[in-house]
Order: sequence, then structure tokens, then C-alpha cells
Amino acid sequence: MGTYGYISIIAMLCYGFMLLMFLTAKRNKIINSFLVVLTGLLFWTGGSAFMRAQLWPGCEFWYQVSLLGILLLPYAYYRFILAFGGEKSGIAGRIYFVVMLTCFWLNAQFGVFLEAPKMVEKNGAAAFVYEIKPAIIVFFIPSAIFLIHLLTVIVRICKNNPTMKVQYEPVMLGVLALFLGNAFLGIPFFSGFPIDILSGVVNVFLLFYALIRRRLFRLQMLASPSLCYGVGFLFSILVFLNIVPSLQNLFHMRPDKNTQIYTLVFSIVFLIIYALFTYLWKLLIRCVFVREENHQAEKIREFNSAISKTLDLQEILDKTIHVMKDLMDVGNIYICMQDAPGEPYRGVASDQPLSDLAFAFEEENPMVQWLKDHEEPIIYRDFRYSVEYKSMWEEEKHQLDKNHTRYCAGLKDGDNLAGVILITSSSSKKRLAYDEVEIISNITSVASIAIKNAKLYENARLEARTDELTGLLNRKYFYEVLNEEFEKNRDASLALSIINVDDFKLYNQLYGIKEGDICLQRIADIINSSVGESGYTARYGAKEFAVLLPGYDLFSARNLVESIAKQIYVMNNRRTDMKLKPITVSAGISAAPYAAKNVKELLENVDLAVYHVKHSGKNGIQVFDTMFRNNNKDAHAKTHAHIYKEYESTIYALTAAIDAKDHYTFSHSTNVAYYATALARTLGMNEDMIEIIHQAALLHDIGKIGIPESVLNKAGSLTDEEYEMIKGHVEASIDIIRHLPSLDYVIPAVIGHHERYDGKGYPRRIAGEDIPLTARILCVADSFDAMTSIRCYKKAFPVKVAREKLIQDAGKQFDPELVRKFVECLDNGTINLVKEEEA
Repeated sequence: MGTYGYISIIAMLCYGFMLLMFLTAKRNKIINSFLVVLTGLLFWTGGSAFMRAQLWPGCEFWYQVSLLGILLLPYAYYRFILAFGGEKSGIAGRIYFVVMLTCFWLNAQFGVFLEAPKMVEKNGAAAFVYEIKPAIIVFFIPSAIFLIHLLTVIVRICKNNPTMKVQYEPVMLGVLALFLGNAFLGIPFFSGFPIDILSGVVNVFLLFYALIRRRLFRLQMLASPSLCYGVGFLFSILVFLNIVPSLQNLFHMRPDKNTQIYTLVFSIVFLIIYALFTYLWKLLIRCVFVREENHQAEKIREFNSAISKTLDLQEILDKTIHVMKDLMDVGNIYICMQDAPGEPYRGVASDQPLSDLAFAFEEENPMVQWLKDHEEPIIYRDFRYSVEYKSMWEEEKHQLDKNHTRYCAGLKDGDNLAGVILITSSSSKKRLAYDEVEIISNITSVASIAIKNAKLYENARLEARTDELTGLLNRKYFYEVLNEEFEKNRDASLALSIINVDDFKLYNQLYGIKEGDICLQRIADIINSSVGESGYTARYGAKEFAVLLPGYDLFSARNLVESIAKQIYVMNNRRTDMKLKPITVSAGISAAPYAAKNVKELLENVDLAVYHVKHSGKNGIQVFDTMFRNNNKDAHAKTHAHIYKEYESTIYALTAAIDAKDHYTFSHSTNVAYYATALARTLGMNEDMIEIIHQAALLHDIGKIGIPESVLNKAGSLTDEEYEMIKGHVEASIDIIRHLPSLDYVIPAVIGHHERYDGKGYPRRIAGEDIPLTARILCVADSFDAMTSIRCYKKAFPVKVAREKLIQDAGKQFDPELVRKFVECLDNGTINLVKEEEA
């Protein structure tokens, strides 16, 4: 075989290699049509190679095989180009197929268009020369017409889809190379040189490049077992045919004389060559190609494992950026997310901490719409030729161009586009790596699922933490926030306000539940917009809202709440469809650490402040703070007597009932009221709290009305049953007071006056500062009077003994700080013993 014969063999091996490789690929129309092209090229080059090798059954047979491949190639290309552009094959292709088969049959029978080449000696080697006749134009004319038709099809496809223009460039160059290679056969300069075969090799590599750009080729295809064994077999045949003459001379063997030995030796040699080439191919693929792809696959598996363990959206975005930077040589990466349907996609994450994320893509942006409708990423260089790009605003184009945008990918949640990833090049001249598109697709598909799960979790978490009607925090989660902020602000100010809507039941009765819900939503919007990022807002009750303001003092908090109250009052003035009554609110404000030492006390103080406003005529704001009250002392003095005067008759009636039942209980209650109010004044409590403690002291044993006198006045020890009866007076007191809504503010003090500081009291067995301060004060006063009073079952203890008993049980039964203050008052004469005759 001459030197030129090797060109045909090399071409045939290239086509065979690609055929084996794409046989292992996932099939679609494009791959199938490319396999048809490869088959036609194999017919052409294989026939040419075997003809030049003068193999059986003869040169003319292999010439006809080669000619058949040439004539059918335009039809194969026609199918490939239509499949590449997503078009269906038409009648023109079938007509050409029939015409070319007819021409081939006529030429095979009569040689009228192109006879088989003649073998001549050229430089001591065999060469094949074609005798060109004018009739050969019969082959070229239909082919030329068909190629022109093919060009019109390509132009039409590119016109309908401008992005295909770039993708068709290598295909067009390949077809042109193939056509010119066959046309040059008629030029004497190329006589005997297989220029047509060489152009076919150029052509198929251009087609292969087009498939790479369409991401239809993967490196893993090179590692398939069938390709490995096929390549080993092809190269083994090529090497074996070339070394056979040398082996015959070396071993002096002839197939006609040493048939058995010849067959055995050369079979062993072929198997050794085959095994060697198969091993070398596997080694090459594993070291050069597959290792990199396996590295990528391992990185993506690690990424998948990492983000599947988290539901934090920001962490998922950061890991997505990190794995992209690891696997690709790119510039910056930006991720834009959409908070809600209809809103822009705003920058939320980047690989550079100091990157400017102050940009956004509107939902109507043509690029965003393209990403919504397609699964694959955008190659920005190709996208610039599209209709979508041309319909973008110049500002949008400039934003993408100035960053050297390379790829754009979507983070999809079903049919919705949750986010957009922008990937830039470090330089505008950076060449594209088409395997990066597949990497991006793999990463975004994994990240999209993780983002969907994170958003579902966040929505569920948000629903569990927010009120369905208003969108504010619900009561349960607000308590969590309150405790967290209290701990954070132990060395700073923390203001709390509760805003109660006045006469809301009447509002619902006047306008209906639906209008009432709208009213609450509008109030929530006013409160939320007024507070903004400065604090937290919550729906605290059916018609109550809470505002938590870290870092706010009482005066700043009051100014904010006053502004909210004014906005709420005028909000119904904007209604044009119907006339609604103005809405007023009663608000209470307190702050830690000025007026509260713990969360429970802070809440109680604010509730009391709201209660004060409610019973002062509503539509007002009350600050729970002694300093603030001193600044408003005159105004307070005018209203204080009025606030509690309405309860005097009720309290008098109840205490009279106690006196009628058991005079000691009545005397004891008045004594406790004296001791408790004195202690409260010493602690610097405001007049409202002192009044509440006074009333609670008078009513704390009201439940003893239901206990038989035989048990109350029993001289000996109580039985277990009788003791349980005595303990039940606390719940009995609460049952009585509960039916008097105007006095329900004394319940915390009454229900807790038998609790112990160490948690061993009753009825709730709460401990420490979980016991309301008012109840802790009553506990000290109640115990002191019980010890210093005469009872039917004991004598009165001297003050000194009672004093020591208080000190002894400080931290056990009593609040140690209150005991210290009470003892101090006893010692300095602020509190004096109430004598029996005064009782």
C-alpha cells in the first residue's frame, strides 16, 4: 500500500472510533443522524482503503462501496442538519435518495458516469488514477442542487432561531470542506492524491466540534467497554497487517507450507497486540480524560451531600458558588433570588465578599423569561445573536457586557424560576469550555432541589412563627424573641409596649367580622411599618399587639407608640367606600432594666399599664416607670382616686363577708395590707402597684369563706384532709375574684402568696422570680402577721423571733431581697407591729 493509502486507513479508523464512541451515547435524533453520516463516511473511506490495499474480493468492488458512501453522504448530511436544527425531514431528501441510488446502479452496471480507477506505478508504489469524463457532472448536478436546498434550509432555521447561526458554523464549514475536496478531484494537481478522503476527515471533526458545542458529547463515553475493545481491535488489525511480512521473514514461515504453526503463532501475536492496545487505551483514558471527569463527579457528589444536610438558604448559595469556583476557571459568580412572584431578582450572594450586589433583573427581562422556559444554561456569547437579547434594554445589555458575562443559569423550582446565576469571565477574550455548561447544569439541578427544600422549610417555619391574619409574629414565637432579646440587652435598654384596640367587640358588631379582620390587618401594617427594622412586632392577643424595641428608652418608646396611635386613629378617614368609626388604642409601656428585673416582671408591668389606661377611660398611653410618674405627679394625683373608687364598694362587701364568717381572717387581711403596702413603698413601687397590692392583701384569703369554722378555728393539729381543705382556699379565692372582672388584676398576687421561693409551695409550685413580685411581697407580709398574731392553736411570737424566722427562711420560703428590706423597715421603724387591740 502506498503512502496515500494510509490516509484512507487513518480516516477509516477515525470514523470507526467515533462510530463506536457514539453508539454508547444516549440516543436522540441528532446522535442517530450523526451515526448515519459516520456510516456513509465509513463506506467511502473503508472502500477506498480496501481498494488501495487490493483486498478481496477486488478493487472494483471496494470502489463501488466507496462510491455508494459518497453519493449517499448528502442525504446523510441532510438528515443530520435537520435534526440539529430540530426540523423534520421532507420530500426533497427522499427524492435525492432515490435519484442517487438510480445513478449508482447505472454506473455500477455500465460505468457511464465514473469508471473504476486504474492502478499505475508511481515512485515505485501503486497509485489509483481516475479517468474523468464529462458525464460525471450527472453526479455533481443533483448533489449541488441538493446542497443549495440544504443551505436554504439552514438559512430558514437560523432566521427562525438566530442562536442556531453560531451552532451551524462548524457544520457549514464541514460541508464546504467535503464539497471542495470532491471538486478538487478533477484538478490534475491532485491526481492520485486522496484529497476527498482528507476533506472528509476535516469535515467529521468539524461535525464532532458542533456536537461538543451542543453538549452531546461526554468524556465518560470514551471509557465505555465497547469502545475500548473496538479501538483495541482496530489498532491491532492495523499493526498486525504491517508486521506480518517482518514476522514471516524472521521465522521463515509461509502460510502455504506451515499452515498449522503459522495460524497458531500469528493468532498468539494478534492476541498479544490486542491485549496490549486494549490495556494502553484504558490507561490513557483513565489518566487523561476520566480522572478529571471523575474528579468533577466526586466534587458534585460532595456538594450534593453537603447541601442535603442543611436547610439554610444562604449556606446553600455559598456552597453552590464554592463548588462552581472549584470546578471551573471563571471570574466572578453572582446569585440573584426572587423574594416573591412579580418581584425583581436581586443580588444576594457572590464569591467576593465586597462585590456590589446592588443590581436586579426584572421578572419581564427577556433573559429571565428564556431561563424560565428552558432547562439548560445560557451561553452568553451565543445568546447575543438571539431575538431575546435584541429585545433587552440597552442598560440591561450594558450591565451584562461590562461584567464579561459568560454563562447565565436558572435555579428552577418546577415551572418557577427561583433564582438566576451569573458567571463571568476573568477576561473578555477567555475561550469557552463547553464541558462547563454540563457542570453548571449538574450543579444547578442539585442546588435547585436544595433551595426548594430550604424555602419550604423557611415557609413552614415562618407560618409556625407568624400570625395568619396579620403576618406579624405570633404570641408563642414572640415569647422566644422576648427572652432572647432580654438576655442580649441585659446591659442596655429593652422597651416593651402592648397596644390594645379599644371597643373592638363593638366594631365587629357594627361592621362585621370581615371588616374587623381588615381593621386588624391595617393596624398591623401601621405598627410594622412604624417599627421597621428597629424592633419586633407581634399579634399578642385577639385585639392586642406587642412591640419590642431593643435599645429604646421609655421616652423614645412612648414617642413611637404615640405616632402609631395617631396613625391608627385616622386610618379609617381614608376609606371612601363607607364611613367607619375612628379606632382608638390603649397602650402600656415598660422597659428593662429600669422597671423590671426579668421577662415575667416586664410583661406584668406592661399589662398593668394597659389595665390602668383601660380603667382610666381608654384611648391613652401609660408608661410603667416611677421616674416618669414623678414627672407627671400632678396629673396622676387627679386621676388616681377616681380610678380605684369604683372598686371600693365591691372590696368592702367582700371583706365584710369575711368579717362575718371569721373576724380573725378579716383582721389578718387588714394587717397584711398594712405590712405589704409599707414594704411596697419602701421598694419604690408606684402608686398603682401599691394600690393593687393593698387590694390583693384584703382579698387574699377570701376563699376561706367556704371552709368550715370548725376547721378554721381548730385548736389542735389538722388532719391531712383538713390541711388539703385549708390549702384549697387559694383556688377558692381565685374562683370568687374571677367573677369580678374589675378586680382580676389582683389574681397574680392572690394565687401566688403561698408559693415558696425554693419552689416547694402551692398551688403551682413555681420558684424564684417566676413568682410575681406582688405575690412575693404578700408572702412575707402574710407570714409575718401569722407569726405575730394570736391564734386558737398558738400564741403570738415576739417580733424578734418572727424577725429571725424571716431571716432563717430567706431564700427558702421568702425572697431574700424582700426579707432584707422588710427587716430593715422593722429595725428603722418604717414598719411597726400591729397590736391585737388595733386589729
